[in-house]
Amino acid sequence: MNLNRQRSLISRKSFPIAIALLLIAALLQACGANNNANEEAASGSAPDASSSPASASASAAAESPTAAAPSTLTFGFVGVKEPAGVEGWGLHKGIFLEELKKYGVEEIKVVPFQTGPDLNESVIGGRVDVGNSGDTPAILARSSGAKTRIVNFANTEVNTILVGRKDGAQTLDELKGKNVAVVKGSLMYRFLVGYLDEKGLSKDVNVININSIPDTEAALLRGEIDAYAITSTYYSAYKLLKDGSPLLGQATESPSLLSTSVVYATEDYLEKFPGFQKVWTEARQKAYEDLKANPDEYYQWLSDQTGTPIDVLKEIQPIESLPGEALAAEGIDRVKAAKDFLVAEKLAKKDFDVDEWIVK
Repeated sequence: MNLNRQRSLISRKSFPIAIALLLIAALLQACGANNNANEEAASGSAPDASSSPASASASAAAESPTAAAPSTLTFGFVGVKEPAGVEGWGLHKGIFLEELKKYGVEEIKVVPFQTGPDLNESVIGGRVDVGNSGDTPAILARSSGAKTRIVNFANTEVNTILVGRKDGAQTLDELKGKNVAVVKGSLMYRFLVGYLDEKGLSKDVNVININSIPDTEAALLRGEIDAYAITSTYYSAYKLLKDGSPLLGQATESPSLLSTSVVYATEDYLEKFPGFQKVWTEARQKAYEDLKANPDEYYQWLSDQTGTPIDVLKEIQPIESLPGEALAAEGIDRVKAAKDFLVAEKLAKKDFDVDEWIVK
């Protein structure tokens, strides 16, 4: 065979093999790069043997996102249709999902609960990834061993009021020997116990549990109870006061009894989604700025959700009360005060460090 022709045949036969070898080399290089990246991510987020579970999850939650998150995030809140405030607005407008999609989250399931204790049962049971409730039920759950971490505050000045029956006691002292209802384990419960204690009436008033705001208000109207504790954001309470029911007390009289609305994630979810708190709070900031830029749209949306007239919403749920900072200092102080009170009153099972509970 002609030498040049032989070289030509060899060249044509070798060409596909060379291409294949190049492709294999490229794939091996890419795999090596991915392995290195994964090793770096693991070394950055995994705790050493001496780390506590709390500090380990704090590290995972606070660091920059490095891994794909679970495709569905289940968000639980206390309410009926959608949560209010910055979190509710961000979920409604798709701002949270838009940011979380960058890390693999394809869906946010929003699940309503009647009370904070109800929500916490689902959190402990692993049916909710991120929850929004009053500080008291979250504290009581944490003190009982619930593995949760606070990621932000939804409100740092929640005011609870004590509403009496229209034809009943007109002053606080007149509640002696009477029945006052509240959702046990809620932030309203913490206010009521603390308020009665401050006024020297803790042994003179019968505090009973009714695990539903609608049922509590129905009992008041039927004359079965003499007063009840509820947050001032409820339109139903606003209407009762306007109709002549007496305001017997409120947390603003004693700022230490003001409460905080907290947003928390399970440690299990934070381990699956390292850096979640960073992504979440950045998305929350965008939602806050969007809400502030569109107040009329926000109030209309909230009115549609709650059935509350816009002019009333501006009075009982003003935009100005929403914190622009995810973890405002006053919120941290109030959570600490609430925890100390619950521990001192033996309402919380055991003490714990609030600073370690918060992802910073």
